[in-house]
Amino acid sequence: MKNRFLFFFILFVVIIFSCAKKNEVQKLENENRENSSQIIIVDSIKYTKKKNIVEKKEKSKINKIEKFGFTKGIYLTAYTVASPIFYSILDSAQAAGINTIVFDLKNMNGHIFFSMPQKGYLTHEKFKTIIDIPSVVKTLHRRNLKAVARVVMFHDQFTAERDSLLRPQKFNGSSWKEGERRKPSWLDPSHPDVQNELLDIINQIAKQGVDEIQLDYIRFPTQGKISEAIFYFQREDSMFTTIDSNYVKRDKSDIIENFLRRAKKICSKYEVTLTGDIFAIVAWQREADIKTTGQDIQKMTKYFDSVHPMIYSSHFTDDFGYREYAPNEPYYIVYKATKLVQRYSNKDCEIIPYIQSNPWKVNYTSEYIISQIKAVENLNADGYILWNASNKYFKTLSWLKEYYNKL
Repeated sequence: MKNRFLFFFILFVVIIFSCAKKNEVQKLENENRENSSQIIIVDSIKYTKKKNIVEKKEKSKINKIEKFGFTKGIYLTAYTVASPIFYSILDSAQAAGINTIVFDLKNMNGHIFFSMPQKGYLTHEKFKTIIDIPSVVKTLHRRNLKAVARVVMFHDQFTAERDSLLRPQKFNGSSWKEGERRKPSWLDPSHPDVQNELLDIINQIAKQGVDEIQLDYIRFPTQGKISEAIFYFQREDSMFTTIDSNYVKRDKSDIIENFLRRAKKICSKYEVTLTGDIFAIVAWQREADIKTTGQDIQKMTKYFDSVHPMIYSSHFTDDFGYREYAPNEPYYIVYKATKLVQRYSNKDCEIIPYIQSNPWKVNYTSEYIISQIKAVENLNADGYILWNASNKYFKTLSWLKEYYNKL
């Protein structure tokens, strides 16, 4: 009797345990199924969000292109941007249809106008931190103006005077400069330290919200006894040819192209457009000018989103192009140079010339400035930028306002 009771008791315990185990397994399966469903939902949300972000970025790019269209720009120094007159200029500029503001963040004196880490040859004396980039960008964007940071490259009087090792050298081992009576102004564009510091400056600017970085003086020096100047890359090439008889020597345009390739990589990372200024005379692409400056338009415009030939009739000789008086023939000079740049440029690169907006050596009237604009328009170029080193634009902007109001 006792044995029978014990048997049924054990059987009862086993059945209860089995049921409990089965319920536990079922519960785990349900939890796993529920978790799997949640994971799928979460992944779906993540994918949707990611897709929306990508679509939003693509849409913003499209909007940016549509928003600005034909460029109507003016150049401002950092000192103007940091002064109260900045806002008066913006008011007049907008009334005249201007949609792009180019402002200095590093000028040809070598001064840097914003705060960034100081290393290498970027000593604290170079810095005049009067520009807060995000603040300026915000001000311009509120007015629907494109924010373009102008950065001078290899012309740097401050550094050239203080560090002769970063300048071109001479055969006798001394440092080269443009003239005996002039202060040194140029750094060696092929020197690795020079290039790396400039690329760091571009990187620091690119991540602070500007729409575009515009490089100026992206060339080799052209004045003085150039035949006496030996550049870093030439010394390197001479060494390499002694080691490898098949080594192909580089020219100045190769150095500029490689530098732009590196700069473009930085700007692409931050979705900032890269543009650059070129000599007006380079538009003719004569072999002598390319060899001297290193500005090969076809090579450069592979990396530029737009190129800015600096076309000022005052800089041409009286009889240039068999004209009677070229300095006061702004339509001819702008039309001819712009058309040539269009011919030599990469098809995806926009052509936006700088045009003269000052009275230096010319009869500066409303007809003078409007004739330059008409030359740009008649060629279906992509815009223009007004250049006045003193930033005296009010008269010019009033002429533009009158011109566009009549259209």
